[in-house]
Amino acid sequence: MASILENRLFIAGEFVEGNGDMITVINPATKETIASVHVAGASEVDTAVDKAEKAWPAWANGDPSIRAKVLNKVADVVEENVNSIATVLSSEMGKILSDCINDAYYLAHIFRYFAGMADKVHGKTSLNVPGFVGMEIRQPYGVTAGIIPWNSPLSMLAWKTAPAMATGNASIIKTSEKSPLNALVFAKLAKQAGVPDGILTILSGGRETGELLSSHMRIRKIAFTGSPAAGRAVAQAAARSNLKSVTLELGGKSPFIVFDDCDFEDMLPKAVASFTSNSGQVCIAGSRIYVQDTIYDKFIQRLATSVESISFGDPSDPNNVSGPMVDYLQYNRVMEYLEIGKKEGNLLAGGVAGSEKGYYVRPTVFTDVSDDARINREEIFGPVAVVHKFSTEEEVLRRANDTEYGLSSYVFTKDISRAIRFAKGLEAGMVVINSSWTADSNLGFGGWKGSGIGRELGEHSINAYTEVKTIFIR
Repeated sequence: MASILENRLFIAGEFVEGNGDMITVINPATKETIASVHVAGASEVDTAVDKAEKAWPAWANGDPSIRAKVLNKVADVVEENVNSIATVLSSEMGKILSDCINDAYYLAHIFRYFAGMADKVHGKTSLNVPGFVGMEIRQPYGVTAGIIPWNSPLSMLAWKTAPAMATGNASIIKTSEKSPLNALVFAKLAKQAGVPDGILTILSGGRETGELLSSHMRIRKIAFTGSPAAGRAVAQAAARSNLKSVTLELGGKSPFIVFDDCDFEDMLPKAVASFTSNSGQVCIAGSRIYVQDTIYDKFIQRLATSVESISFGDPSDPNNVSGPMVDYLQYNRVMEYLEIGKKEGNLLAGGVAGSEKGYYVRPTVFTDVSDDARINREEIFGPVAVVHKFSTEEEVLRRANDTEYGLSSYVFTKDISRAIRFAKGLEAGMVVINSSWTADSNLGFGGWKGSGIGRELGEHSINAYTEVKTIFIR
């Protein structure tokens, strides 16, 4: 793996050193140091913006088929190097290797999708104003930025770079200090695929680097995925500086609703996976489970058995389905919540650390938890779920919506009328019926309420990375 690692910043097609500070990257499965990456300070951010400003006009004004060809080539090169990308991601984040391979293929898929959108940036015309031809056109912002999270970095890298580049922008990405290495491997591949110098920048750094991007006066668009606290800071910095356009996706505490008419055997493994995959470090995890009273006892008995039988451990072992927390801070956070949960409810399964070798936590389930309990209201971002009992539709809909989050939600029922009622009534950006995690490149992804502002994917991304200009011709 050492032969493919890079620890420097990627600016204008070259790898360069940072401001002198370094961030140590730890393998959470072994607690061993993998690498130390350079940090981007004010000078490096300014240089990246300068280079991006010079590069994007030619990229934007050229034939969109050229952009499409480059993005498709990026997808080709990524697919040729899937195992290398996945190995790096798994080692720095602790994610199961097979899941990392899927993430790498998904990155390629998103680039192919937006390659197909490069020549489909359309406006409209109007003859409604007498004596004028009116029209709207969409044009790129120019220099855009993205701040991506540590838990799903390849997917979020793709969501923020591919549409920005397809619409003619330059994209500056700041990676998380917890998992920065995979994006630097991707930068090598993007260079190999022919992405023009300055169109893609990869910067490593912590909060200070993010603040520099969020407040930069020559960056006109920023997209952020991460915690609500950090998202508010990004929005505030954008507002204080140049009122740059902001897209935010800020996590969730998603309800997973189970009615007694559901296909129980189909539902159960989805319920388990909804809060244990990626060690529960997923923004759309179904961590608040509501089960109808008529099948509640059966459900918790089967759930406990399933959770206790989960194989977790070394991410490179194909027999394991769950790995460690990403680092000590996240491990410690989850362990603190487990202690809180033991005071707020009944421990059904788990509730302890998994291994001293790495930052492992056993998948955990609590029952008999009040709706106001901290473990029911706060996003834990670990393999922890709470199970509630409900009787009626009206009751569970009210309780499911009783949260400041609104990212995703899940409903299991064979009653199509009920499914439609809940699809309409749930206060979330995504409602999934009879399945768990789902997203599609054609359809928007984002949150209601405290889970974010704006949408990514599909035409939403094209709109998010272009400005509207209205023109009147007399």
